[in-house]
This record gives sequence, C-alpha cells and structure tokens, in this order.
Amino acid sequence: MKKFTLSVIALVLAMVLVACGQSNSSKGAQTSGGNQGGNGDQIIIGNLQDLSSTTSVWGKAVTNGAQLAIDKINKDGGINGKKLKLVTYDTKNDVQEAINAYNRLATQDKAVAIIGPPVSNIGIALAPIAENTKVSILGSFIDERATTKNNGKPWGYNFLIQPSSVQQAQIMAGYTMDKLNLKKIGVLYNQANAYSVSLAKPFVDYVKAHGGQIVSEQTYKTTDKDYKTQLAEIQAAGAEAIYLPNYIQENVLAVQQARQMGISVPIVGALDFAPPFAKLAGDAANDIYFPNNIAAEDPQIREVAAAYKAAYNDDPLNKAFIGYDSILVIADAIKRAGAPDPVKVHDALEQTKDLKGTTGNISISPTTHRPYGLSMVMIKIEKGQYVTQERYITKEQQQQ
Repeated sequence: MKKFTLSVIALVLAMVLVACGQSNSSKGAQTSGGNQGGNGDQIIIGNLQDLSSTTSVWGKAVTNGAQLAIDKINKDGGINGKKLKLVTYDTKNDVQEAINAYNRLATQDKAVAIIGPPVSNIGIALAPIAENTKVSILGSFIDERATTKNNGKPWGYNFLIQPSSVQQAQIMAGYTMDKLNLKKIGVLYNQANAYSVSLAKPFVDYVKAHGGQIVSEQTYKTTDKDYKTQLAEIQAAGAEAIYLPNYIQENVLAVQQARQMGISVPIVGALDFAPPFAKLAGDAANDIYFPNNIAAEDPQIREVAAAYKAAYNDDPLNKAFIGYDSILVIADAIKRAGAPDPVKVHDALEQTKDLKGTTGNISISPTTHRPYGLSMVMIKIEKGQYVTQERYITKEQQQQ
C-alpha cells in the first residue's frame, strides 16, 4: 500500500511540474540538430541519462552508442523516409530530474519512445508515470520492480533491454557452481543500494536451491569504505568464492582490501566488473568472474567498436552496446508499427523477437517486458586482462 501511495504522489508531482514549466534538465537538452518535436521528416527518440553525476560514465556510453546507431540508420535512409533524432536530457542521476525530463520528452518533444538509464531507482519511479503517459521506456534498469508491479503484472510502458537482476544473479550463481565447481560462497553487498540487493537475494536463493552453501552473508552501507571486518568473517567461514554485486567504486575497494588481507579465492560478481574496473583496481584485479553483455571477439562487436572509436576517439564500454541495441530494438518496433505512434510502437515492442543485436538475439516477453532466452558472456579478469570464457545461461532460463 505504501509503494502504491508513493507512486501516486510521484505521478501527481510530475504532472504539476510539467504544468509549471521547464526543469533544469529540460533546459539542458542535447539534440542532433533540427526542429524540436516529432513532426515533419524526423522521428524523435528520447534519451534519459546521467551526463554529469556519479553514473555519468555509464550515461555517456549509452548516449554515444545510441547516437552511433541512429547515425547508421539515417545514413541508410532512415525509417520509411524519415530520419531519427536523439533528444537527450541529463538526469544528473536524480529521480526528480528524470521525471521532469521524461514528461518533457513525452509531452513537448513528442518522442515516440525513450531510452532509459541503467539506474534502477529511476526506472522504478518512472514506471507508473509512463503507464499514464503511454510513451514507452526501454531501459537497462535491471531491478525487476522497474518492469513488474506488486501484483506480478508488467508495468505497461517500461521495457528492459538486458537480463534482469534475477536473471543475471542466477546466471552468475549457476556458472559459479556448474563451471567453476565452487559450492561454498560468501556474499558481501550494499544493503542500502537497490541494485545490490536486487542481485544479492536471487543469487543466494539460487545457490541454496541448487545444492550450494552461503557460508557467510555480509552487508554494509553506502557511506562505508572499510569492509575488512566483513571480509574477515567470510574468510573465517571457509568461503571458496566471494560474490560482490555492487557498484564499481565499492567493488574496487572490496577487492583491493580482500587481496591485501591475503584472501586469494575467486571473486564473482556482476556487470560492474566490466571496464574500467581492472584499471581502477590495479594489481588486485585478478581471478575475478562476471557476466557481460558482449564478447569483444564477436564480429558485430568489432564492427561497432571500430565505428565508435572513429566517432568518439575512445574505446566503447559495455553500456555503449546497450545504447546501440536500444536504438535497434526501437527502430525495429517503429518499422513493424507502420507509423511513429507511441502506442503502436509499444505494441510492437511487446512482440520483439529474435532481433540480432550486439548483445545477442533479443526477444522481449509480452508478459514480463523483459528479455527471455538471452545468454550472457562470462568473462574472467586475469592479472588485469579481460578474457572471454563462454556464453552461459542456466537450464531453467533456456526453457523459459
């Protein structure tokens, strides 16, 4: 009941803010040029990303990847004679900024669909607003509360572009036990972070349900910087591996402290071990496993990575491929919808099936609004180097 009340309050507040005028994020819109709105020869795709705050490294990567895909589509003639235009607002990793910007994109810019950020609390806050406004958000917010209501039904206009937190946690748990043959596992996670919690619980549940043992489950708060006490508890419990489902800065500290303490067991985790983790962790970045969206060796990855390097003079992070694939999925939905109409595009998004992207073949379930059957690429960090192992998906997920 409390979650419902908060959602209603957020919705009312968002509508009031739209009526009162532009927000700071609205004033900072970035576009690829041309007139505002979705009329004429352009189709507007919105983009909500952190470009200036704590998760800006992700937001900039998503934005650059999305723009790269739009440039390619436009070079090839656009969609039904219309060019795509990306309109981006800086959320500053703030929920209210994101709400203001979403409403601007939906009501004033006339976006046909919107790319959401890889930040779960923003995705959760936007879900009831999008349901009312009826402009779809395709995001990488992996907490399943961003796509599923308390009653188990999907939020009507929120979609996920990558495996959810539950799916990712199960993949990592399955790989740890089945492929690495490690059954006694310690867990250390940020109890104040929805992202960490959403990954920790399903990992623990999967391990226990499949014959493994969680020998020690330790938590900390966002303000904590010293995890040695928790790590000592995990070490004393005889853990064969440690699971760290946390943000990159916290993972760097935890891994460095663990190695300084002489803890040499493998560390397993989530997407935040992707670059630039190894560079930040230095010599401590060794014997670490995590699931990634991409395999650098795949031909389609190399092609997009080369184009990204040429466009931005930088190597793409994994989030850049999420941005790239988000545009591919939205563009495919616009084509199948037959018109750049938000409701028709929503209906087409629900029927996305076997779309070949850089992160794999993407199919979206109409009953969950999340991908299904999408494997992940298992990566090992060896002495600071990222080494692809194999694609992996649990047997249960293969059958979904």
